Amino acid sequence: MFVLLTLGFAAALPPRGPDLTMDYSYEQYVADFHKIVPKEARERRAATFAANLETIVAHNAKGASYVMGVNKFTDEAPPKGLHRGLRAAAPRRFAASEPVDVAALPKAVDWRDKGVVSGVKDQGGCGSCWAFASTATMESHVAIETGTLFQLSPQELVSCMPNPKECGGTGGCAGATSELAFQYYVDNGGVVQEFQMGYTSYYGKNGDCYIKNTTASKDKGPDPGGVQHPVATISGFEKLPVNEYAPLMRAVATKGPVAVSVDASWGGYESGIFETDTYDSVIDHAVVLVGYGTDEALGKDYWLVRNSWGPTWGEKGYIRLRRHAADLDAYCGVDTKPLDGVGCAAGPANMTTCGTSGILSDSAYPVGGRLV
Repeated sequence: MFVLLTLGFAAALPPRGPDLTMDYSYEQYVADFHKIVPKEARERRAATFAANLETIVAHNAKGASYVMGVNKFTDEAPPKGLHRGLRAAAPRRFAASEPVDVAALPKAVDWRDKGVVSGVKDQGGCGSCWAFASTATMESHVAIETGTLFQLSPQELVSCMPNPKECGGTGGCAGATSELAFQYYVDNGGVVQEFQMGYTSYYGKNGDCYIKNTTASKDKGPDPGGVQHPVATISGFEKLPVNEYAPLMRAVATKGPVAVSVDASWGGYESGIFETDTYDSVIDHAVVLVGYGTDEALGKDYWLVRNSWGPTWGEKGYIRLRRHAADLDAYCGVDTKPLDGVGCAAGPANMTTCGTSGILSDSAYPVGGRLV
């Protein structure tokens, strides 16, 4: 699973919300976002920008629960994943799922307030959302268990984690799953810190693995980075029931952040609570659920989701997705492109997904976080 991102560096003050109008020019956009646009691509990207700007301005005029805005994606097609993985069929409900008293859970949860969530990162042009989601979830659970928040290395997963069954993609920048990442931590004794193996895949290259004693390691003689000592590991992971609301609520309320799979058709999101009138989803992106709550001004419940498109996207790198607590079957749809999802090399032509952006369809979190 992965979503490829167009590259560009955001500036500080593009117009936002109602201040954004059709008078905002492509030339100003390029300057505001410090874009470098090849001459041969300028006409095409200017046309894409104009079409997207029209969509954004029209949406904002409706007074919806969320605001759209310009960002580093506005002059390109919306970020998409490639058709790589394929997951097996899953039932809409797990009959044996343990009952959960949702009413007994906190009314709102935000793990950022506990000091166990690191800063938002940017995956760039590599389909490594799965690695960033897994690493961020791992960081939080180790911090919850030990009291220390480490910056862990997503690059280790991108460069070193094998994916022989092509689950969620072919590995590295071509996609994988959070479940595979958590199993990698178990099998290889943990993960190194960010400073030991920094992110080098921003422009789409997997990079070589310099971690000692992994299946992807290569004999390169002396290791210039000295990358051989993991700082933290886990004992395993918990995969939550598919398309069930209550277990996900309980997990994020009582255990910690959860790695979830979603349909990332919200590249133009700027703020507010994202919702849609259709629940058919193409699951193509991995993110981290860090909490939930209710926006009293809007009168809507939401899931609080950490993305990996940098801190200038959305609400400082986060998006709030509409959370539906009742009549759950009304918020289910069909994923007609499961090849974009989190499974392996064989499976059905479509599958059921539930919740806004399919957020209930696939979720997991690590257990037994500890220092090495």
